[in-house]
Amino acid sequence: MSFDPQTRARLVGLFVAEADETVSELRGHAARLASDEGALEEFGRLAHGLKGAAAALGFGRVADTLHALEDLSLGIRGEAPDAASARIALVRDALELLGEGVARMTASGGDAFPEDVLDALAPVVGLGARVEDRSAPAPPATAAGAAGRATDAVVERISVPAGDVDEALRLASSLARTAGQLHEVLLAAGASQAAAAQGLAASAAGLEGIVASLRLLPADVALSGLEEEVRELGASLGKRVLATVGGRDVRADRRTLQSARGMIRHLVRNAIDHGIEPPAAREAAGKPAEGRLRVTLEAGEATLRVVVADDGAGFDAARIREELVRRGADPIRIASSSDAEVLQIWAHEGGSTRASATQVSGRGLGLSAVAQLARAAGGGLEVRSAPGEGSLVEFSLPLEVYAVEALTVTAGGRLFGLPLRAVERTVHLAAAKDAVHESPTGRTLAVGETILPLVPLAGALALEGGGGAGGRFAVVLRGEGGAAALAVDDVGAVAGLVPAAVAGLVDHDALVTGLGRLADGKAVAILSPRVVLARARAVRGTAGREAGPAASAPSPRPARAVEVVLAEDSLATREVLRVLLEEQGFKVRLAADGEEALARIAEQVPDVLVSDVNMPRRDGIALTRVLRGAAATARLPVVLLTSQDDEAVRRAGQEAGADAYLLKSRFDAHLLQETLGRLGVGAR
Repeated sequence: MSFDPQTRARLVGLFVAEADETVSELRGHAARLASDEGALEEFGRLAHGLKGAAAALGFGRVADTLHALEDLSLGIRGEAPDAASARIALVRDALELLGEGVARMTASGGDAFPEDVLDALAPVVGLGARVEDRSAPAPPATAAGAAGRATDAVVERISVPAGDVDEALRLASSLARTAGQLHEVLLAAGASQAAAAQGLAASAAGLEGIVASLRLLPADVALSGLEEEVRELGASLGKRVLATVGGRDVRADRRTLQSARGMIRHLVRNAIDHGIEPPAAREAAGKPAEGRLRVTLEAGEATLRVVVADDGAGFDAARIREELVRRGADPIRIASSSDAEVLQIWAHEGGSTRASATQVSGRGLGLSAVAQLARAAGGGLEVRSAPGEGSLVEFSLPLEVYAVEALTVTAGGRLFGLPLRAVERTVHLAAAKDAVHESPTGRTLAVGETILPLVPLAGALALEGGGGAGGRFAVVLRGEGGAAALAVDDVGAVAGLVPAAVAGLVDHDALVTGLGRLADGKAVAILSPRVVLARARAVRGTAGREAGPAASAPSPRPARAVEVVLAEDSLATREVLRVLLEEQGFKVRLAADGEEALARIAEQVPDVLVSDVNMPRRDGIALTRVLRGAAATARLPVVLLTSQDDEAVRRAGQEAGADAYLLKSRFDAHLLQETLGRLGVGAR
């Protein structure tokens, strides 16, 4: 497969990074190959994924070596202990050699795997005489061309360990937060040093954005060469396949794109091998001889969505039902399930009707490998198929780091960011007063030939004092939920933000999808256009003229605002939780750790404490013990939040006297209201 020098340099750099991480993971699984079936399956999945990457770049000998390594590891099944140990020793030797080869590629910046390492690997994994490298890159036409390629490769290969970037980002974020707090303290004291502190805050925020952006790559890096790979793989199977790719301009963190790349390659190869028919069969079915395959990447709110669709034969539902029953599934359940439900069961529990392994399709992993990866990352997978018309597999992955252009707006005295892709236009309401009208369902704004509901953003977010009709500007927002004009106090600049996503908390239905920071250090809560539109419709009590699906009615509010002290050391998580709680009518006072929470409670005892478990200075469990030991707070309801469902932590919280224990991954304001209701907290 041939690439232009720049593309090849970029792809080889990505391959080296992936190979380095994969070999490390394989080493970790190697020790458990004889005793852990899960480790054996994961070893095979990882080796198969790296084999596909090697084959795509034309590293034929590397791909052959990895295929032989799969065979070597699979032979452990059923072996006597001594024989299994001998195989594991060979696997470990092979991994050490692979690691050496990858390290030498990294150090040299070359675009070929070291031949002497491959020669040494061959007898270890059971390969005979040297296999001709079908992938070796073509020799340069000129010395100048060679120099150009070498320079491109070195430039593309300059890298920093991801862990170092993560730590730099953490430190930059901490610096930005501290600088912002320092500025607020000095400003309140009227000190002249406040200007210097503001400059420090701006510099720290800028540093944070730059470091975060180092983690971002264009999706084109993951997709480069895919069309050529599809064409050549199809030809090797006697098929003609044309691939189209969408979403190359999506920017996301390297880890997510790397995971997506392996999953895409797996689905593409399966679609060509299993789904798309040979030319003669397609023509007999009235289809074009050339099969069509489309891959699309789309970045949503903190989620990467990937669709792989083909126009092949589709899944054979009847055969899948038989195979599921043969593997032990409940026959009654399978018989009573629809074809769509059976496909989902198949994707998550079975995944392949192919009995034997090939260089193309792997060893019975099928869709289940992709589904397992998506679930492990906190995403999901969905399969759709129409017999004779094709199939579609969609998976999603949470974005660790992503970039968004947002329009900053002020509403209810607070700063928010609206993703620019959903902003159609802004309108100065004083200049467009003739376009504003009162209707039986509320104010409307005529925009061109469209009449849109005009809803205060503060009212849609249920902010205190947000029920009025004021606002100097209107932002026309359009998305999945239709369109609306949102009245805001002010419109700021368009900012390129790298939001701090809140792992395990932000989900598809979250109002706040992340927290960005402007150059002056101000925090910006980035809102989901879809959720904002749904809340705007709920405020109006109608789906409006640009109707999308009907929104649910607003949740009931307590007669008196419940006061919450929220203790959370993560700025991003704290801000998201604050917005979630306040837009449901709670009155929130913030604390950055347990000590600060004690100070807030000493000022005035709230109705409830919501506290993270893990915090500096004083954690949530120690905080609970202190509160239970004081007469004024002995009966204060305490709700602990944690990102992991750890039985030991739960038990420690109960022993300390906590009243409830909620997972951040399941947290929302409605669940807190239900929990408080059970605790007897509400209107008084």
